[in-house]
Amino acid sequence: MITPAFALAAVFVLFALTGAIYDIRTRRIPNWLNAAFLVTGLVMVTALNGWEAGLSGLGHFAGALVAAMLIFALKLWGGGDAKFYAASAAWFPIAEALGLFVSIAMAGLIVALVWLLIYKLSGQKVKRGDKVMPYGVAIAVGGILMQLSNPVLGLLPY
Repeated sequence: MITPAFALAAVFVLFALTGAIYDIRTRRIPNWLNAAFLVTGLVMVTALNGWEAGLSGLGHFAGALVAAMLIFALKLWGGGDAKFYAASAAWFPIAEALGLFVSIAMAGLIVALVWLLIYKLSGQKVKRGDKVMPYGVAIAVGGILMQLSNPVLGLLPY
């Protein structure tokens, strides 16, 4: 039987993987995808968990957008990544803000190491101006891990 928590996680995973694939292929995450990710998340969270959960997701989105734009201003990631992170935050209650941020940061470390390894194995040197690391992959992986760690699903330890 498909539970509401499973449906929410499945739709999140589809959006997250789509964003990651776009980022790998083009180094861009389209605005339409970020907007659809945000709206779908807020609608699903509210429909499945009530208006309090929807407001919490909206608050998480707002806080994440401010934090993400600061990271963007520091030129640590692109604008699409900032919007992708904020849109993914809308799927989680604000109480899980730190968990989501840490999950994404840890995934980012792994993506960075893999990215450097790819450069090393290909014999290339990383230079300023090279293709940027697709941080949308880290945002997707971190968000997916957070979704799958939902205790209602019982898939990963919480």
